Amino acid sequence: MDGKATAVVYEGPENFELKEFPLPSIGPGDMLVEVILCGVDGSELHMYRGEFDWLNDIAPVIFGDEILGRVVEIGAEAEAARGLAVGDRVVVESRWPCKGCRTCDAGQYYLCERRGSVFEGYGTFPSAEPPHLWGGYSSHTFVPAAALAYKVPEELSDATALIACSPLANGIRWVQAGRTKADDHVVVVGPGTQGLACALAAVRLGARVSVVGLESDRERLRIAEAFGVAGTFPIAPGDSVADTVAAVTAANGPVDVTIETAGASSAKELALELLRPLGVMVNVSVPSPAAQPVNWMTLLQREITIVNPMSHPHTVERAFDLAVELLDDGIDVGTWITHTFGLADAATAIATASYQLEARPVKVALSPAL
Repeated sequence: MDGKATAVVYEGPENFELKEFPLPSIGPGDMLVEVILCGVDGSELHMYRGEFDWLNDIAPVIFGDEILGRVVEIGAEAEAARGLAVGDRVVVESRWPCKGCRTCDAGQYYLCERRGSVFEGYGTFPSAEPPHLWGGYSSHTFVPAAALAYKVPEELSDATALIACSPLANGIRWVQAGRTKADDHVVVVGPGTQGLACALAAVRLGARVSVVGLESDRERLRIAEAFGVAGTFPIAPGDSVADTVAAVTAANGPVDVTIETAGASSAKELALELLRPLGVMVNVSVPSPAAQPVNWMTLLQREITIVNPMSHPHTVERAFDLAVELLDDGIDVGTWITHTFGLADAATAIATASYQLEARPVKVALSPAL
C-alpha cells in the first residue's frame, strides 16, 4: 500500500518526535491496521522520563500497547486464518506466544522465555526495525502473522472495545488469580482504570467488593458505586493504615482477597494488613524505587499468599463478552475514557494519565484522527 504513516517516536528521555514512515508491504500472513484509539497508561510516564535503561538502549520506540483499529490491508493467508477482512475493527494484543518455550506452552506468553521481557511486541520494539510500526502511538500498526488480533463485536463502541481489550481483560484475569469466589470479600486498593475493572469483574463474579482510594478519587469511587460495589472508602489526609483497615472491615467484614493497583508503599502495606488468615493479595502495580517494607512475620503467622499475575493472556474475548453483557445491564465501560488527545499531544496525554496535571482522568486515549 502506498502512502505514509505518522507516529510519535520516543528518541530518548522526555523526547518525542512526530515522524513519518512508509506504509509497509503486507505479506500473505500479515495485516495493516489503521489505529482508531490507543490507550495511554500512567506507567508510560516512567518510560517517557527515561527511567528504563533497556528502553533507552533500543530507542527509537513507538509507545502504545492498547491498540484498537480498522483493517486496511490483509494478506490472503491472514484473511483465511483470522476470519477477518478489510474494514473490520480489531484489537491487537501487545504480546504473542512463540512455539516451544516453557512459559508460552503453559499459556503465559507475556513471560516468553525465548524472547525475554522485551521482545517483538507493541510499545517495546525498536521502530528502526522494519516495518517500523510497532506501537499504537501511530496512525497505523503492522500486524505480523504471529500476533494476536480479535474482531470487535458490533455491539461495542470504539471506546468500550478499548477498555474491554486491556483493562477489563486484566480485571478478569487478576480477580481469577486471587482465587476469588462468590461471596468473598474483595478489596481493591486504587480506583484507577485497572482498579475499577478489577472491582467490576469481582462484582460480576458475585463477590462483595470494597474499593479504597484517596479523597481526590471521589469521582472514580462514584463509578464503582454505580456498578454495585458494597462500599467505597476515601482515605482522608492523616488517616493511618490501621484506620482504613478498621473502617473497611467494620463495614463489610473480614477480607479474603486484596487487589493492589496503586503501587505506593502505603497501598502495599494496606493490601497486606487488610487480609484475614489464609487471604490472598494480588499484586499488579509497579512500585516506586523507594523501599517497600513488608512485615514477613505477620504474613507467616496468617499464611498470606501473594500472587503476581502479569497482564491478560487469553482473556480478551472473555472481556468482550462481559462488555456486551454489561451494556445489556446499562453499564458502558467506554464512558471511562474521559480524555482523548491527538498524536501531537502525546506528552500531555501521558502527563494527564499519570496525574501530573490538574485533571484526574479515569482513562486517557490517543486518537490519530484528532
